Amino acid sequence: MSKIINLTIIKKALTLSESMILLVVPPGSKPVKYSLLHKTRHLLVNVFKTHTFNRLYLKTSNLIKRILIVIFSFLFTTCIEPIAPEFDFLEDLLFIEGMASSIEGASYVKVRIGSNESGYYKTGFFSNCLVELISDNRVVKLIEGLDRYYAPLGFKVLQGESWELKIIFPDGTEYRSYPETMPDEVLIKDIKSEYDLQLSYDNRTNRYIPGHKILISFDDPIEKENFYYYDYKTYEDAPYCDYCYKGVLRDGECISTSGYISTYGPQYFTYACFSDCWNIRFNNESISIFSDEFTNGKPVNNLVAVEIPLYSKRNILVKVQKFNVSYEAHRYLKSLKDAIGNNSGLNAPLPSVLIGNLYNPNDEDEIIMGRFTVASGSSKSIYIRRNNLAGNAVSEYEQNRYETFGNNLPQPLCATCYPIYAPCEEGLYRTSIKPEGWNSNMDRGFIN
Repeated sequence: MSKIINLTIIKKALTLSESMILLVVPPGSKPVKYSLLHKTRHLLVNVFKTHTFNRLYLKTSNLIKRILIVIFSFLFTTCIEPIAPEFDFLEDLLFIEGMASSIEGASYVKVRIGSNESGYYKTGFFSNCLVELISDNRVVKLIEGLDRYYAPLGFKVLQGESWELKIIFPDGTEYRSYPETMPDEVLIKDIKSEYDLQLSYDNRTNRYIPGHKILISFDDPIEKENFYYYDYKTYEDAPYCDYCYKGVLRDGECISTSGYISTYGPQYFTYACFSDCWNIRFNNESISIFSDEFTNGKPVNNLVAVEIPLYSKRNILVKVQKFNVSYEAHRYLKSLKDAIGNNSGLNAPLPSVLIGNLYNPNDEDEIIMGRFTVASGSSKSIYIRRNNLAGNAVSEYEQNRYETFGNNLPQPLCATCYPIYAPCEEGLYRTSIKPEGWNSNMDRGFIN
């Protein structure tokens, strides 16, 4: 039998939060907490107007096989007994995030799928997609990396251009974004760093994490409202260029050492770089945004743009990227920032308050999480010496452990064949090209 609910009660419940939708099912079901989005909210209001329903199925993705239902017992009883919130997260949940920027090397698309592994919700990279950025007179095919699709070398968005995103999955499913035009550029004037032994608190390890605050200054234009998003990437000396766990490197491949090394023997070997090499790390921990609501047309000085945890004590070059984005992009990023919190990181459960400007051209009813943003950008770099800093690094690289002549190993090499070197493979996360500003301009501390 259908459950009859007074429409006035439903409307009052819907006004409790702009990011929470209440779905009602028969009593006795398990209560679950989940955030839904404004578009879904609008859909539900229309459904609620029928006054009578049993359960509601939302089509969110061709990969989603089930839905999440939120039940509030106060709709059925006059008393409320406090209960601890329980979470039930969708698996196979599709999430798309992309940016096309005027900064070379800062255009990318991430396609991720949610999964529940031993009670922990994680998002993993979805590979083998055809990903293209499309403008009036250009189509740019993105390259697949380890955790993202990235634009080829030399690509950047030009002033006044409009771009949209197109993704085709291996099964032929297609997704697109509505086009966006690049906003005006606002340049970074100055940059500096401050070291903080208590940069952030890690709930997983119950300790403070040291690191650097990166502060920037710029002049905000008075002509219009501006919305900013800050990101970064870092360069560090690569301690090694190849690594074999329970194996050794032969002809560019790791072969097993099973039967050669005991359980108490070395479990891995590292291989030094044949040439200079730098590891590149991208921000996957936090979202930093800023609105000029209270600073419109004024100088902005020493604004904390990003925070860099002390991952290691190797010297580091930090490249801060400041993007000028649309109001819609800023609102979306704020929702994402609120959702993941300060300590959850980007692997946190992704609520469906995150519907942006993506759609399925062959299924107008499909709801897609994520957003594609076109942004103007300005970047500035700062070189930081970290080898003598106080505090413990969050996660250092494995200590170098080299093969030596005489080790009991498969395919032993001659005495003059050591040490064994590995090439610095050029890519998104490693380069043999010296980064501009590496170990230079130390008097001023920053470079353009």
